[in-house]
Amino acid sequence: MASAALEIINLIALLLLGIGFFWKDRRCHIARALGWAGLGIYWLTKATPYLSHSDWVNGLGAAMAFPIFLFLGYHEWKSHEWNEEYYPLRFVTGAMFIAGISYLMIGNVPIIPKILIGVVAEQSVWLANVFGYEFWVEGITSTRAPLGGHETDIVIVLECTAIQALLVAGSFLFGSRGDPKKRAFIFALFVPVIWLTNLIRNALVMILVANNGNDYFEFAHNYIGKTMSLVVLIVLILIAFWKVPELYEDINGMFDLPWRKKAGHNYLEFVGRLYDKKEDDEEQSDNEPVE
Repeated sequence: MASAALEIINLIALLLLGIGFFWKDRRCHIARALGWAGLGIYWLTKATPYLSHSDWVNGLGAAMAFPIFLFLGYHEWKSHEWNEEYYPLRFVTGAMFIAGISYLMIGNVPIIPKILIGVVAEQSVWLANVFGYEFWVEGITSTRAPLGGHETDIVIVLECTAIQALLVAGSFLFGSRGDPKKRAFIFALFVPVIWLTNLIRNALVMILVANNGNDYFEFAHNYIGKTMSLVVLIVLILIAFWKVPELYEDINGMFDLPWRKKAGHNYLEFVGRLYDKKEDDEEQSDNEPVE
């Protein structure tokens, strides 16, 4: 019963963030503030189970979410008092809404993770077998897909589908300002690159474990595979910052929140740019209609 109540709090908090993101009214900041407070309470309750299982990283992360989310809610309240839109706050509100709702759907509609896990498992196996190996998928559920072949103990789970990376990329681009066409183009670029990189990583781990034994899995997965994914991710982030500089500005603006003491705070004052502002202003001026 308590778990169901917490999930309801999580859903209501996310919906409040969604309302606050889309609502074109000064009261949108109140909705956002309440949403952040609700999420803070929800994640604080998640800390104890993590810590009781000695999962210190997730436990401390969940506990730290409470003061961070309250801090965001406080600044939304100040935005209401000052009657201003601080765009980095709107950005993170939209990002959290789309990512949170997506995770909620994945966690509560079993067919979605089952399809994702199944597709990635089959495609990873196919890619590895292109190089002369004989892997196969032994079964698919909403939580796992164990693989057979070469006496390996490899299991494809939701974290192996790259859905987290895709949701983060999509939510950040959704919440950011900037030209919608550019944001759509960047996301359209991200999806196949992230998906293919993940399949290559999975196949590489499978091949390395097949050649070196199950004891090699941790090194292949946590070091080789994750390093490859990290390098690709960094390149994609730089491309996103280049093509959608507003995303870069909004992320930097979030780090500037502790210095926001009054209305009209200029969060761009100390932000470096990845493009020529003068040239950008001239281009924007050229595109304005002449009366």
